[in-house]
Amino acid sequence: MSYHILLTSQENFEVPKMQGVYGAPKGKNSATNAEIVASLSVIKPGDFIFFYVKNVGIYGVWKVISHPFYDETPIYSDRVYPYRILFEPVIREFEEPILLHEILDLRDKGKIWTFDMGMFTKKNHFPITSQEGIEILRLLLRNNPVFKPVRRLKNPYRPINRRPLWKRFEFDSKGRFRYEGHLNAWLAKSFVDGELRDVFGDYFDVINYVPTSFNKIMDFFLTHVTRVDSIDILHKFTCLELKTGTVKEKDLEQLIRYENWIARKLADGDFDMVQSILIGFDFDDSVIEFVAKRNKLEHRKVRLLKYEVMDISLGRIALHEIN
Repeated sequence: MSYHILLTSQENFEVPKMQGVYGAPKGKNSATNAEIVASLSVIKPGDFIFFYVKNVGIYGVWKVISHPFYDETPIYSDRVYPYRILFEPVIREFEEPILLHEILDLRDKGKIWTFDMGMFTKKNHFPITSQEGIEILRLLLRNNPVFKPVRRLKNPYRPINRRPLWKRFEFDSKGRFRYEGHLNAWLAKSFVDGELRDVFGDYFDVINYVPTSFNKIMDFFLTHVTRVDSIDILHKFTCLELKTGTVKEKDLEQLIRYENWIARKLADGDFDMVQSILIGFDFDDSVIEFVAKRNKLEHRKVRLLKYEVMDISLGRIALHEIN
């Protein structure tokens, strides 16, 4: 179970409230659409949805009942929003939202950090950590102390022309992903399907396109939680930097900035709590040499994973660790 915040306008909010469907807009080019697909690919049935209504606040809460899909059937009055998911209201009716100033207070206190107010014009979907989701639920309950039963959907949307979110990934003649968004989407789908635990460990939260305080976007962020005697113990974070081609020194430097940022912000300075991983088609010798020296001198490891397309027609990908 994961948590997500979806962006909508006041006018368009009536559609998800009445029909239980949300649509994200189509981009102007293939690279942008690849990123939209990647962002939505981390959503799965059973996840919780909140809505941020522009200039108002956060409303909740709904539970996802479909995998994301593509559908151009008109549902909004202003334009077609073809990247869609279905959901239904759960828990109870929350009439009063979390207001804008309350959201900013949460950010100031460090209780919400993956939800960047400055990115509203750039993306419509924000996956957030489970701890952030619980904090939002707490405020919704605080703002709505009187229990009201769930208000059922008046006109549930039943897609007729549903298609997969993506048909197939695109590769160049060398077997590299044509768009970084497709590499991101493949990883997102693999995580959602419960795969790659033998590579990354037993992950819990899966978040892509994570904003940081130095205006850079982390490709992937994972949390690792183990339950012991009914107690969830958070014991590791993973940061991922992705490249469709050759990984260079500047990419490694970027990953190390993420590592330092996570250690300071989330791990109380415990660098051993952060797993740093670079994924690419190949790696400059300087990157491999630097990683080896850093591990030897500082005992701070960066893992290098090479992706290989095993079957282009089926989109079968393998990851190989570089020692």
